[in-house]
Amino acid sequence: MIDRTSVVRLALRKLPQQERSVQRLEAILDSAMSLVLEKDVSTVTMSEIAQRAGIPIGSLYQFFPQKAAVLKALHDRLSMEIEDRVSQIFSGVSSLEEAAKRGADALFELHTLFRERPIFMSIWQAIQSDKDLNHLSNDYHEHLMGIFLKDLAHLIPAEDLGKVRVTLKLFIITSGDVIRFATSQGPETARLYLDRWHQIVRTSLFTY
Repeated sequence: MIDRTSVVRLALRKLPQQERSVQRLEAILDSAMSLVLEKDVSTVTMSEIAQRAGIPIGSLYQFFPQKAAVLKALHDRLSMEIEDRVSQIFSGVSSLEEAAKRGADALFELHTLFRERPIFMSIWQAIQSDKDLNHLSNDYHEHLMGIFLKDLAHLIPAEDLGKVRVTLKLFIITSGDVIRFATSQGPETARLYLDRWHQIVRTSLFTY
């Protein structure tokens, strides 16, 4: 659990109420995203973000206490995009075999997303160096697992639920690592590793 100091450090200071404030917040996040794509995230400054967004630095600090909070907001935005894509993976499945196939097939869609949208890799790299942001990533894994289990519960005997929870968590973590590794490689190498991991997931995801 993140302590209070960490929560304050990462929190959005105010929620925009008026359309102008909403647009300003979006401009900040869009500007931060473009800067993260252009240069090493560790060198991006709050002043650069404000300048790119076309706002006074004080207006930026009205929303965010520091750069880590901006990165959290970007993480949250991108996490929602991933959730929109994966939340229906196991919806309506009638067997664990079908669920394993869907889970394995989703690897290719997510790899395509990471390949086409480099910002996902950039933000992932950024959160690795910040313990509070890294903790948020772990919490997000738990959130995804809860979504998956909700759709799979009717297929899993109660006595096996604990094992399935562990397996799903490993699937989420390891699949993320495989996708990021594949994204950093050329197309042929990427396909080699994705195909192999697809086979492993397809045959062993719900073998317990």
